[in-house]
Amino acid sequence: MSSPVLVIADVSSSPENAEEFGRALRELAQASRTEPGCTSYDVFRSVEQPERYVSIEKYVDSAAFAAHRAADHFREIGLAEVMPLVTRTDVRMYGPASNIPAAQ
Repeated sequence: MSSPVLVIADVSSSPENAEEFGRALRELAQASRTEPGCTSYDVFRSVEQPERYVSIEKYVDSAAFAAHRAADHFREIGLAEVMPLVTRTDVRMYGPASNIPAAQ
C-alpha cells in the first residue's frame, strides 16, 4: 500500500530578489498542481522576512514526488529560475504518523 508524502520547503532569497523569487515559486506551484500525483501545493510568504517562503506540498506517494522532481516544469522553473535565487533552504519530507514507530 502506498502512503502519502508531505514536503515542507522553507526557502529564502536575498531581499532584493524576493519578488522575483516569489513569482517563480508561485509559477512552480501552479504547474505542479496539474501533476496527477500532486494533491496540493501551497506557497506562503513570511510576514516578518519577506524574502522567506514556505511551500507545503502533498503527493499521493513517493513515486508521485519522484515524478514531480522529474517533470519538465520542475527543471524549467524549479531548477532554472528558483534555485539560482536561493540563499537558504530547508526541505523536509514527512509520511503518515501511522508509519512512524512509537517512542520507547
